[in-house]
Amino acid sequence: MLKQDFLSKIIEQIVESIARILKIDHEKETEKFLNQMDEFLQTYFQISSENLEVLLEDNEKTNVFLTDEKLKNFNLNLFTKAGLAYFNQGKVIRANTCLQIIRKIQNHPSNVFEFPSNESRAIEFLIEELQQKLDGTYFNESNQ
Repeated sequence: MLKQDFLSKIIEQIVESIARILKIDHEKETEKFLNQMDEFLQTYFQISSENLEVLLEDNEKTNVFLTDEKLKNFNLNLFTKAGLAYFNQGKVIRANTCLQIIRKIQNHPSNVFEFPSNESRAIEFLIEELQQKLDGTYFNESNQ
């Protein structure tokens, strides 16, 4: 019970942190958005944006925060906007890693059925935008 209470408290803090980041316009204030994203990654996952691919690994600690039902839409929104921000900065590999993290979150089995909402449709639209941008880009090592 104590562990569950502890996780619930951390999840509340993550929601607040993500909400603060999402208030920043990822297109107009890209640098500020990505700085806050990096701080978020450092705080909750102990990684930097250079190591974003670590979130793709099967790790119980990171999976708890990435795939929690309460955090699902927040995480999808955050990593989609981060992917778009990285793409706009020419960091295509990081943008692609964000898309892979999004797919990991989406593919995680869920016991909760959620009817599509305006928020989930808006997130899906952004995910499609990121996918289309990445589909039109040739990947090479200089696009980190």
